[in-house]
Amino acid sequence: MNQATEPILFYSGNFQCKKLVETTLNEEGYHVMSSSKLNDLPELKALSYFHLILFCPGADIKAEIQYLQEIKRFHPGESMPVIILDPAGEMENLEEFAFLDVQDYRSNAISKRAIRFAVDKQLQRRKVTLEREAELQRLRIEKNKKNALLEEVSLKAQESDRLKTAFLNNISHELRTPMNGILGFLEYLEDPQLEGDLKERFIKNIRVSSDRLLNTLQDLIEISEIEAGDLKVKFESVDIKSLIDFIYKLYLPRATAKGIHLSYHINLSDEHLKVWSDPNKLKGVLIHLLNNALKFTTKGQVTIQVQFNSGRLLMSVEDSGIGMNQNDIEMIYQHFVQIEEHLTRKYDGLGLGLSICEAYSRCLNGDLKIESEVDEGTKVSLSIPFISAKEEDHGAQNLPGQTIRFERAKVLLVDDDPINLQLLDKFLKDSVEHLETVRAKNGVEAVEYFKQSPDFDLILMDLKMPLMNGFEATQIIRQINQEVPIIAQTAYAMHQDKEKALQEGCNDYLSKPLNKTLFYRTLEKYLLKLKVS
Repeated sequence: MNQATEPILFYSGNFQCKKLVETTLNEEGYHVMSSSKLNDLPELKALSYFHLILFCPGADIKAEIQYLQEIKRFHPGESMPVIILDPAGEMENLEEFAFLDVQDYRSNAISKRAIRFAVDKQLQRRKVTLEREAELQRLRIEKNKKNALLEEVSLKAQESDRLKTAFLNNISHELRTPMNGILGFLEYLEDPQLEGDLKERFIKNIRVSSDRLLNTLQDLIEISEIEAGDLKVKFESVDIKSLIDFIYKLYLPRATAKGIHLSYHINLSDEHLKVWSDPNKLKGVLIHLLNNALKFTTKGQVTIQVQFNSGRLLMSVEDSGIGMNQNDIEMIYQHFVQIEEHLTRKYDGLGLGLSICEAYSRCLNGDLKIESEVDEGTKVSLSIPFISAKEEDHGAQNLPGQTIRFERAKVLLVDDDPINLQLLDKFLKDSVEHLETVRAKNGVEAVEYFKQSPDFDLILMDLKMPLMNGFEATQIIRQINQEVPIIAQTAYAMHQDKEKALQEGCNDYLSKPLNKTLFYRTLEKYLLKLKVS
């Protein structure tokens, strides 16, 4: 025990006792503050500075006992031990003494040895008491945290069940409502006497209900493909002007019928009008965004904008509709949460449009950004890497000899699918002059290979694998090496997959099926290009 760090308060109303105790404590090197008058003692709140109180009663025993009672009322138990040294043995004869919460009492002949023993014993007991209380407090905090976590998990489970129920109820509603319109008006059309405007109106109603039913089924098919990680991407040349013009003409009658001004602006130079991408995914994003914009806008305008900025193609749909608050924006990435009762009562549809757009944007290695204010409108922007369709047509996709060339690379390929490993190996052989590859079929092998040979120039990491997934493997590799580039590549194109991959330490992210040109453009960031002589 470091006695210099154990401050002791010593009060003595007895001169002989005072001299003996001070001599003993000074010899032992204790840090002591002494007082011979009750009025000179610190206030009760300030007593917490001391670890022990030594008390030698003097002539005014009644007042001294009263002071001790106040001390123990304010500092009960062994957190503030009190030792009474009473050479005359007068205090123990008083009735009040029986109710004093003191830890030790010494009377009659008091020796230095007895003082040392009593002091050391009480300081040690105080230390044990404080450690025990600290441990109990730690356990209480830990218990409270676990209880809070259990409560949070329980609430989330209840909320998930509630939202799933709402989701299923809404599906039933969205299937039965248009079907009711179709079947009901079909019965009227069986009447041979039905003709003229009334017949045309009934046919129009059937067409509207059919379109609504078809959109619902299409949304369900798309979201099921996303959930299963079964999205297919087919890259080809996309004429942006033709695409936007087609979408505009498709939605112009609907916008006009609602009294909404629909327009588009393409701010692209001729060299940026054709992009290498998936036309169906781009079209799907725009269709879902326009469906939402026209659904939630009752007056004003809806605008489609396309522009090029810093190597990326930006496509946005902006409306003057009801808007969303920040909580709603954050919630659209969670399953089922976009299905809110207060919205589904007022507006038709499953509310899956933005979730589908988010998944499509990941397939295209893009980002979806939402800006919105309640009652002001919403702007949703899709940003994708710009790959010129002209470049793709003339080289990288069909002529391997004209792809981007790299000088040398040692690459760790990690994927549980042998066909994917062969494809990655072929991509690399077509582009790297001096290539060495090592193949791992799960995260465990990847970590072991890296430990054995940490001089890899690049790691291509699949995320979903048996034994150990790509997230865990990346985390472990990052504990060994913070510098080696790791590119995640996966068939799961969900927002949280990319975010988690980057958080765990991946430098980049590619969605399967891999686009060859985008693959090489990504490698270009991390490998040394071959010098052309």
